[in-house]
This record gives sequence, structure tokens and C-alpha cells, in this order.
Amino acid sequence: MVPSCYRAQHPRCMALLQAAGAMADLLQIQAQMLRNDLFFSDDFAAGKLLELCVRSSANLHHGRKIFNLMKNPDIFAWNTLLRGHAASPSPSHALHLFSLMAAAGPSPNSYTFTFLLKACAGLKRSQEGEQVHSTMAKLGADRLLFPSNALISMYASCHKIHLARLVFDTASAKDIVSWNALLSGFLRCGLVLDARKLFDEMPERGIVSWNAMINGYADAGELQAARELFDGMPERDSESWNTMISGYARGRRLGEARELFRRMPERNAVSWSTMISAYAQGGEPVAALELFEEMRQRRLRPNWAAVVSLLSACASRSNLQQGKLIHRYIDKNKMKLDCILGTALIDMYAKCGCVGGAAEVFEGLKTTDVFAWTAMIGGLAANGQGKRALELFQEMLERKIRPNAVTFVGVLSACSHLGDANLARSYFESMKLVHGIEPELEHYGCLVDALGRAGRTAEAAEVAEAAPGSASTAAEVWGTLLGACWVRGDVQGGEYAASRLAGVGAGDGGEYVVMANLCAASGRWDEARRLRQLMKDGGISKCLGWSSVEIPENSQTPDMNDQ
Repeated sequence: MVPSCYRAQHPRCMALLQAAGAMADLLQIQAQMLRNDLFFSDDFAAGKLLELCVRSSANLHHGRKIFNLMKNPDIFAWNTLLRGHAASPSPSHALHLFSLMAAAGPSPNSYTFTFLLKACAGLKRSQEGEQVHSTMAKLGADRLLFPSNALISMYASCHKIHLARLVFDTASAKDIVSWNALLSGFLRCGLVLDARKLFDEMPERGIVSWNAMINGYADAGELQAARELFDGMPERDSESWNTMISGYARGRRLGEARELFRRMPERNAVSWSTMISAYAQGGEPVAALELFEEMRQRRLRPNWAAVVSLLSACASRSNLQQGKLIHRYIDKNKMKLDCILGTALIDMYAKCGCVGGAAEVFEGLKTTDVFAWTAMIGGLAANGQGKRALELFQEMLERKIRPNAVTFVGVLSACSHLGDANLARSYFESMKLVHGIEPELEHYGCLVDALGRAGRTAEAAEVAEAAPGSASTAAEVWGTLLGACWVRGDVQGGEYAASRLAGVGAGDGGEYVVMANLCAASGRWDEARRLRQLMKDGGISKCLGWSSVEIPENSQTPDMNDQ
């Protein structure tokens, strides 16, 4: 138990406040302060308790309660609460608090304006920021260094870069933070040339300046310029290496990313996570999973983005065993299962054919957004549970969650697998009329598939003709119709779809195989042999298929040429 904090024991109480770690400790100290009247008689001690509470946004609500109990909160208490709200997920509360302060509180100081401007920057609300600027100008606070730097950052965050430049140019004092704030603003607005000019003019450049400029070049796709700056740095920290590796990863230049990763003098968790994400997003899921295993053996924890990428890698390989391992890792390390991570888990389970696992994750999410619902609907549709997919879609609409274009891909796919062409047509037409979503090529393909499977080939061909894009981009729609004709054994419809594919030169040889099989199935053996001979004479071959077989210790990926 925490001992009583009598007034005579004020130093002891302050020492306890300094040493308090958990929220439970603070609550015990607060109870003793209230019992012994120290809370109301010593504003400094109460302010210190408030400061400790608002260090974490999770305790901000309790901090507000403490503030409301204070009889005459001083400027330190007001600024402490302003700082907490400005750094929280809801910085608008800081602006409301300032309006209360202006009406009944003490006069603001330079720290007050710094926290307010941070809130405006987080909200991207330049109008309120300009009002704060006006108040600062009346009090002369705009000429002080810290508030001036906050003004530059606020205007830059709101993409008012001309105002950020004006504040910078007229500032009575500047430090490296001032220069970095404007540099970051130029880069945030995509003004790489202006940023480089400012970078070259800087009287001194810290490692933050170098890293920002390298990242700006990488974001703009100018990796050569980024690498030249990186190689010319007088000193580098882990962020420098990570920034350059991340730039190569975003540019899909995995070789250079791998080379830098191996050369790093000291790799941290961010370095490993960046490389894992690079492999997963760059089409090398096996390398991503191998690096994760190595990272685990070194007792390093990947960041949130890397875990999402790993789940994507498992989904692309249909590697359920590894996906479950990562799910257990998430639970064991108590990672917050938000909508993004939850959606990645749903997608992984669904693509690995484990609909039960996907449903369990979906039902366990505290909050769900359109992406989680879409992943679940699409997963059900892809795994032959079309009826349940459509039921879930109706539930989604009843909960007033607005579907997006990807949602309708799952819905139309569910209709197709159910064999309900009329329902598919109804949902397709409702996209634009009811939901304001313009159907895209993939939606046309789903409708063509549903109509083709139902034997309505002529209607499906009309839809394919109306598909958006050029003839070559619409080729996949004709390929879909050809596949539907194969399912129905419709030789005439298949011939028409195959001729359209051949007409745009988009075939991969697969259409010849399908048509030959169609002709053979309908007894037209001469035509089947003719198509096979055409393939042989023209050197046409179908792209090899492959399958992945998961076994306890390894995953084999044989293709159709393997014996």
C-alpha cells in the first residue's frame, strides 16, 4: 500500500509521485492526497499528478477529471492538459479547452500556442491555425522561437507551404528545427527541388535533415539521388539505413534493399520489419517468412506493418500453418487486434480455405469497418459459401456500413457460384443506382461469369462488349466467358469468346486448350485435333499451372512439368 501523504509529509508525497509507474499507484496517491486535503491546498502537487496522468492518452480521461477537481488551475495545469489532448487521437478537444481557457483561465504563454498549433496540424485545420496565429501576433508570441517553429510545422502540415515559408522568412530567430520544419513541409507537398535548394542552404545539417531529404527523394521515386545523398552522409544512424532500405523496397528494388540490409552495422527491429515488408510486398513471400523466423530466433519483435505483410505473404502462398503461427504470435505478444490487422487475418484464413478461422476472427473484432466486412464476404464467396456471403452483405447494409467496389466483387462472385444470374444482374445495376459506385472491369467479369454459367451466352457477350477499357484490357472478360462456356459445354459461345480473345492478341494459349477440350467433349474430334496442331505449328503453349502442397516441415510447389 502507498503510505498516507500528510501535509507534513509533502516531500515524501512528491517523491512517491515521481516514482509512480502504474496507474494504480497514481490512484492510491490521489486518494491519500484527497483524504489529507493536500490536493486542494497544493496546486503544484495536484498539477504534478495531472502531468503524470496525461503522459499516456489512455489516462487522459482521468486527467480531465483531476483538472476539473482543481479549484484554480494555473497555466502549468492548463498547458499540461492541452498538451495531452493535442497529442491524443482526438486533438480537437485541445481547441475546445483553449476556448474555456480564454473565457475563464489564465493568459496563454508560448507553450500554450505550441500545443494548440500541434492540435491544428494534427487536424489539418489551417483556419483555426490562422486564428491562433492572429492571437499570437497580438501578444508578440509569433516572434518567439518555439511558437514560430510550431507555426511553420502547422502551415506545412496543412499544405499552406507559402505561409510556412513566410513565417520562416520573417522569423526573428531560427534554429535547426526551423529549417527542418520547412524542409519537411516542402517534401510533404512534393516540392523536392525546393526542398533540395533549402537543404543546400542550411547553415548546419543534422542527421534528421539528411534522413528527411533521403526519404523525400525515395518517395518521389528518385532513388539514385537518394543513394547519392546516403553515400555522402558524414554519419549515419539506424534510421538512415532503414530509410534507404525502405526506399528501395517501395521501388521494388529488392536486390539493393537486401545488400544494404546485410551491410548494416547494427540492425534494429525496424530494419528487420522493413525488410520483411519489402519481401512480402515485392513478390518474395518465402523470403519474408524465412526472415521472420530468423527475427524470432533473435528475440526481436516485428512491427505492426511487418505482421500485416507476413499475413499477406501467408495468404499468397496459402500457407495456413505459418499463418496460424503468426496469429498465435499476435495473441502471445498482446498486439492490438484493430480493423487492419483483423482484416489481414480474415484474408489469410479465407485464402487458405479456413473459413471457420476467418469467421472466428471477424466475430471477435470489437469494431469492424468496410474492409473487414468485405474480406469476410469475399472469403465466404471464394470458398463456396455464397448464400452466407449474401446474408452477411445484407447484414452489413442493415448496419449502415457503406460497401465499396471490392465488396461488390465478392457479392457478384457469390451470385455466380450460386448460379443466380438474375440476382447478379440486380446487384450489378444497384452499384451505380443505389450506392453510387461505377462498375469496373472486374465487376463486368463477375456478371459475365454468372450469365455464362447460367447458359445466357448472348446476354453475357453483350455485357462483355460493354466492359470499360481498351480491347486488350477487356480481354480477361472474354476469357471469363470462355471459361463459363467450358463449364456449360457451349461450343458455339466458346468459339465466339475465343475469336474475340484471338482478335485482340491477348490469349496465352489457354483459349486453344479450352476450345480443343470443348470440341472433344462434344464429339468434334477433327476440330479438336486441328486446334492442337495449330498450337504445335505456331509454337503456342499454355502457361504452366502450379499447386502448393503443405506438409509438416516444408512446402513443395510442383508445376505441371514435374513427374
